[in-house]
Amino acid sequence: MYYREVKVSTETELRWAALYGLAWFVCAMVALQLTEGADGIAAVWPSSGIFVAALLHLNPRGRNMVTACVAVASFAANFSAGAAPLASLGYTIANLIEGWLVFSLMGRGQSKYMLLARPLNLVRFAGSAVIGGAASALMAGVLSRNFDTVFLSSWMSTVTLGMLIVTPVILFLLQDRKHERGILTFRGFWIMVFVILTALAAFGQANVPLLILPLVAISITTAAIGLSGAVLALLLVATIGSVLTIFNLGPVGQFFPPVEQQVLFLQVYLLALLVSTLPVALSLARHRRDLDQIATSNRLLENAERAARVGHWRHTPEMPAIYWSDEAARMLDVQHLPRTLEELTQIFHETDQLRVAGLMTTALQTGVPLAFEARIERDDGTTSQFECRTEIELGADGRASEVFGTIMDVTERAEALRELERARERAETEAAEVRILAETDHLTGIPNRRKIIGRLGVEMELAEAGDQTLTIAMVDIDHFKSINDRFGHEVGDMTLVKVSQVLEAQLQGREMVGRLGGEEFLLVMSGNDAQQVRDRCLVLADALANLDWNAAGLERVTVSIGVAQYNLRWDESQLLRAADDALYRAKHSGRARCVVYEELEPL
Repeated sequence: MYYREVKVSTETELRWAALYGLAWFVCAMVALQLTEGADGIAAVWPSSGIFVAALLHLNPRGRNMVTACVAVASFAANFSAGAAPLASLGYTIANLIEGWLVFSLMGRGQSKYMLLARPLNLVRFAGSAVIGGAASALMAGVLSRNFDTVFLSSWMSTVTLGMLIVTPVILFLLQDRKHERGILTFRGFWIMVFVILTALAAFGQANVPLLILPLVAISITTAAIGLSGAVLALLLVATIGSVLTIFNLGPVGQFFPPVEQQVLFLQVYLLALLVSTLPVALSLARHRRDLDQIATSNRLLENAERAARVGHWRHTPEMPAIYWSDEAARMLDVQHLPRTLEELTQIFHETDQLRVAGLMTTALQTGVPLAFEARIERDDGTTSQFECRTEIELGADGRASEVFGTIMDVTERAEALRELERARERAETEAAEVRILAETDHLTGIPNRRKIIGRLGVEMELAEAGDQTLTIAMVDIDHFKSINDRFGHEVGDMTLVKVSQVLEAQLQGREMVGRLGGEEFLLVMSGNDAQQVRDRCLVLADALANLDWNAAGLERVTVSIGVAQYNLRWDESQLLRAADDALYRAKHSGRARCVVYEELEPL
């Protein structure tokens, strides 16, 4: 806002009240001494405007103080001007009533009505001033027992004009922001000099009719300085015009010899200036305020875009080229910014252009919001990833009437996502490796007990569901402890490795072999019945027997095997126990044998 409510602190209230009271007295004395209206009433009574401004400006305690000061000043001024004590008292009461009545009609200090720069508040103030002036004139007539029509109308007009001219000047200067106080600048000084010169030219001679000049000067002041300058210029014109008219130095005294007509003409002239000036000044103030708000919003938007690394662009068919925000231009960092939508699609990486063009065409035809990510290659050769969003407004003809888009540099985010994906892949690989290590026998490289038993559970479930056969074989190396004792653990480990290799070489399809521990191995062979597994185990035993064990200093290594076919009534432990029972029978039947559970036939 260009204007704000200004309240004074408790410490300065007394000083403000005294200042307002002194200003009231000085203006009243000057008006009474220099200006002679009907029955000694001034043509313009500025003191009334000072009192109303004080009431609207000060706090409750300050209002009481300024009321007392104005009461003393009013009585003293009227008595000094020759009024009788009783009449002076009546005029004083009327002056106080007019101010408090206007203050009450303005909402009794409610902040929302204090800013006269708002058009509705100014209209309300004008109406309140007219009512206050009429009430003051009526009260003055009653208390002074003077009901002359000329006296009452002159009192009302002078008091009302005083409030309409002086009060806005004081409040606008108080409420005007520091950086908008162009009055105090060098330019403001010369503009006010220009206003004074035009007023002197208009009211200081009667040979050339120049009463239009003050209106021109006030209009220039309004455009150059604003609302505060306009009302101050109006006050200067009113003051100069009134003083020069008093001394019959101008067109008013020449064309209107009677004093009453001079006062009336001057009041009508000032009212015309007021009515013609304030609406323009208010409109200009609102326009400047809107421009200031737009500039502030744009500045904040640019700061936000810079912080978020987001830019925007806009295009309409009427625009000669796409508008790019500063941040968007900075992020793109290309020598020539795209001017058309066709050029816009061409700034993307060649591998993304076709996709982006298709998306843009579809969005322009349907009006559906668009969001995508694509790469843009800058003039320096670097490529960045951008997130692009587009909003499209369709006109009555179904064509795009306005296109608004945002771009955000997500290169760092994209790189972070790629790094996260690489980290995820590494983690999955490492987890798989750890899982394999956790399920692999470190000596033989085949599945360990945990893995083979887990596989057995899976195959049992499949056998139950699919009604397929499942057979296991438990293999044990004969006399393995003797091998370790006679030849050492290295030879024993070599024996385990060779046996596991032979067992693994015999597997087919989904079959699996694992080391249960020590010299025991387990074969899980789905799709085979006990007889088929027994036959394959015989082949396996022959393969082991035919190995060249002499190279390791060993005689022939044999194995004992127990085979068990899965019975659907069994659980895992029962199946393993059956194979173990068959293996036990093979061991105690002379070793180097393959025994099937319940068949109990030796090799």
